[in-house]
Amino acid sequence: MSTVFEFHFNPRIKQEQAVFETFCFLPQTLFEKKQGFLYITTEIKNPGPQSQKILTDVAEIIKKYFYQKPILASHDSFQLALNQANDYLSQWHGQGDLHFASVAVGPKCNIKVSKTGNIKIILFRNQEAFDIGSNFTNQPLSGKIFPDVIEGSLQKNDRLLLATSEVFQSLQAEKILDDLALCYEAKLIKQVFKAKKKIVREFSGACLLAFVKNRPIISFLSRF
Repeated sequence: MSTVFEFHFNPRIKQEQAVFETFCFLPQTLFEKKQGFLYITTEIKNPGPQSQKILTDVAEIIKKYFYQKPILASHDSFQLALNQANDYLSQWHGQGDLHFASVAVGPKCNIKVSKTGNIKIILFRNQEAFDIGSNFTNQPLSGKIFPDVIEGSLQKNDRLLLATSEVFQSLQAEKILDDLALCYEAKLIKQVFKAKKKIVREFSGACLLAFVKNRPIISFLSRF
């Protein structure tokens, strides 16, 4: 289980340069709970008129097929969802530069990750930060937007950060990333951003931060 924060910074300031979104899909039924949780952060730079719709459509496609019955192994369901997203995106032309990261976390804290572009995926464990998205190519291969899936395991009190590239660079430059690495309790997150309120108002982009806990999910969405 996890507590999830979604932060959107200046979502309307630079729409001619980029559109972005985060998605947190929480399992509702017993079947969905067996499949796990889906976290998505995505951005299109130099967007076209349909770019915002494309982000939502791809996220909903991944959600639909990840949670689709009949029961499949979690890996198969995640791969199926990505395959369907690839099929949809193969019909998409001229809507800008896509950056998209999707993370599935199973009930036993197994994790599956796929991404394209420059979305950062950071694992905070203890007081260290690991870039678990660094092994992905930034270019689509074999005509597929999402060619690879990386699998691993999470531990209790791990935290996952999915951030658009400019937001990640700003978090790093302002030492906010260091502060987040020290936040073992979800309640401390808002304190970090409140202390840097004037600074984060200058950011543009989005990030999603999930805490791995053995308790029910709570989701928060904050806009700056």
